[in-house]
Amino acid sequence: MIPDYNFYLFPFIPFIPANCDKPPTLYSVLNSIVNGLKDEEDYTKIKNLAKEGRSVIFDFDYPLTSNIEKEKFETMILNHFLMRRIGFETVTAFKIQLDVKLNEIMPLYNKMFDAIKNWDIFNDGEVLERTGNDNKNSESTSTTTNEIKNTSETESTLISDKRNSDLPQNELDDVKDGKYVTNYNYDTDTNNSKDNSTSNGNSSSRNNSNDVNTYTETIKKSPNDKISILKEMQENINSIYAMIFKDLECLFYQIA
Repeated sequence: MIPDYNFYLFPFIPFIPANCDKPPTLYSVLNSIVNGLKDEEDYTKIKNLAKEGRSVIFDFDYPLTSNIEKEKFETMILNHFLMRRIGFETVTAFKIQLDVKLNEIMPLYNKMFDAIKNWDIFNDGEVLERTGNDNKNSESTSTTTNEIKNTSETESTLISDKRNSDLPQNELDDVKDGKYVTNYNYDTDTNNSKDNSTSNGNSSSRNNSNDVNTYTETIKKSPNDKISILKEMQENINSIYAMIFKDLECLFYQIA
């Protein structure tokens, strides 16, 4: 039994052999849409089938960021799955599920596209302005210790030797020798003094400073910088498309 592929475009029904009960390829569907009523010499080439037939396949609304061109987005999906068979008995059923799937997945992928599509910064002038805060914290600590020791020692000896004799005939030497001495005083005074003093002093100081400067920096991008940025952006975009293709795999006939 040949499935019914009519989806309001009669007679643009994809041609498949009578003995084939599998759904048509996306190429067959697009070829019927674009070239169904054309003379052979006017046929649209394969590379342009998706571009010319996309409006019939994507005839429904789904969210798509303004950073992505709708024609390019839809053409890329169709070309990616061009030789794959649709996973439904009719093209109408396929379109309904494509509508459901794109409305399910695109809100998230739109955010991803928006996150990397900051072209305005680099398209003209190649200048990037950056504003930020420069925080500088400084801390200093100083400690001073002083110790002063003073020691003074004084020793003095006072000797008082008083001798006299009431006998005038005594010779002076005899008085000194103490042989003829009437009164004799021999006084010795010794004074010792010692003074010790110690003084200690400590001083500590700590300084903290926190300076915040707001600046605006203008960076002129070199050609190499721009190439590197665009290369990274393209790699990210390709990664997003790869995830989208993977999510749409469920809409196509699974090859054993």
